[in-house]
Amino acid sequence: MNEFTGSWVDQNGDTITITEKNNELSAKYSNGRGPFAGYEVDLAAPTVTINFTDDKPFTGVLASDKKIYWSNTTIWKKA
Repeated sequence: MNEFTGSWVDQNGDTITITEKNNELSAKYSNGRGPFAGYEVDLAAPTVTINFTDDKPFTGVLASDKKIYWSNTTIWKKA
């Protein structure tokens, strides 16, 4: 299990669950949006890229405060 798996809450209060299977990640919103495929990248900090097919791919960095900071300026915190 990697650091991204589990439940997250975005700044709108929506819950997103990230699961992992065969080294691939999947993100699904509690409101039915998704699932969206993604993968973890091994950089200086834990980094994930998810292809939000109803928008576009975004990259998120897991910071020491246990929040994912996304390239589109949204922030998810661990639920």
